[in-house]
Amino acid sequence: MTGFMPVIYPDELVYSWFCRYYVHSGYPTNRMVLEDILYNRHNNPSKEFIGHLNPKMEQAIKNMYPIDELVLEHTMFPQYARFIECPKKKDALYRLGNDFCDAHLLFTILPRSEEDKYLKYCPVCASEDREQYGETYWHRKHQIRNMNVCTKHKCRLVKSTIPAKSEQSFTLDPAEIVVQDVMAGPAVNSLEMEFASYMEQIFETPMDFGNDTATSTILFYGMEGTKYMSLTGKTRNTKMLAEDIQKYYKKIGLNDVASMYQIQRTLLGNRSDFSIVCQIAFCLGISVDSLLHPSLSERQILSIQETRCSKEETPEDWNQYDEEMVPVLEKAASDIYHGNINDMGRPERVSERLLYKYAGLANHRLENMPKCREILSRYKESYAQNWARRLVWAYQKLKNENGGRPVFWCDMRKLSGVKKKNADVIIPLLDQYADKTDADAIRSLIEPENDINMEEDN
Repeated sequence: MTGFMPVIYPDELVYSWFCRYYVHSGYPTNRMVLEDILYNRHNNPSKEFIGHLNPKMEQAIKNMYPIDELVLEHTMFPQYARFIECPKKKDALYRLGNDFCDAHLLFTILPRSEEDKYLKYCPVCASEDREQYGETYWHRKHQIRNMNVCTKHKCRLVKSTIPAKSEQSFTLDPAEIVVQDVMAGPAVNSLEMEFASYMEQIFETPMDFGNDTATSTILFYGMEGTKYMSLTGKTRNTKMLAEDIQKYYKKIGLNDVASMYQIQRTLLGNRSDFSIVCQIAFCLGISVDSLLHPSLSERQILSIQETRCSKEETPEDWNQYDEEMVPVLEKAASDIYHGNINDMGRPERVSERLLYKYAGLANHRLENMPKCREILSRYKESYAQNWARRLVWAYQKLKNENGGRPVFWCDMRKLSGVKKKNADVIIPLLDQYADKTDADAIRSLIEPENDINMEEDN
């Protein structure tokens, strides 16, 4: 470490902190500062987390701030880890701060909606930052998924030109240079403001590493006394709840409204995405305190588990259940096929295992669901077909991001996960998924005889 590390501001992203380090230390290029920060040139810092630091930078940071404090208060950790199980939450906190683990291995990070693809800022916050600190910075809470307004100033957030994802061509873009002095648009929808405030309170509440009550159990009791649950508590009308949620949030202009299958999986305990849990809980009228610090007895929790197991194992009417699950399975299969289940956008092969996982189904249920099985049949493809689709996707993604620079096999291999040893079965299929120009370009990269220095891909 050769530069000057400034103090970190309240609610500032670590990425923003590194951006200001770049400016304050007088580095002439991004490349030079990244070499000073990173373990090696192949390890980019993350815009949402910390990234893999070199030992000198790591030690300098630990001398300034406890690493757990940085993860909890200056990264997007509360957004992704808030509702996962306590053991996983503790493990994720340690590994992000000490092992510099890829966050995608620790919790689910879904693809972004169009409105959340760029870093956001509040013009009024920026003006106040400049008056108080002499510069503005990237505020963490402005980057929460589905956050469209600044709750402090009751105005709309502005999208910058800086991608929120850690792209292939990573740059440090200080907010002081990027953020424009523009007029803040008022937030006129009171419901949108209430929901934004609700999400912000949940995001900023100190993380509880002791209470491991399942979020699905809290949501179950939140449905008591509503039209979505029978008086006995044995029947829930998830379809009605999903339809009402979608109408409610579309009315207030939310970017990414939870789908039927996302809601169902959350209620079954198969997923814990921050925005989806917030949408369900807010719509049900569950307070922030009840959601984060539930006071449920052990008997209540066991009762939920017994009710859920009994209901899931034996649906009362298989034909009705099959009919109700068709849109859920269709959405799950489409998301798997088109790569909407991962942050990279990489297309996956639709298998029965993945359908069970992402649709929240118990194993072997499709055996009794002919309409849903037909969906699996429509999306069926061989491994070779999926490899070909992945390569086409990776090539086109890199070509679009590289700005005219050549695409190299090592980058395609890393992005697609496809190995050259499978070239013989992949090459004949490329024309099914790409035009002749792109297919020929991919062939030239993957054909073993054209790669003299090819390393063994095992």
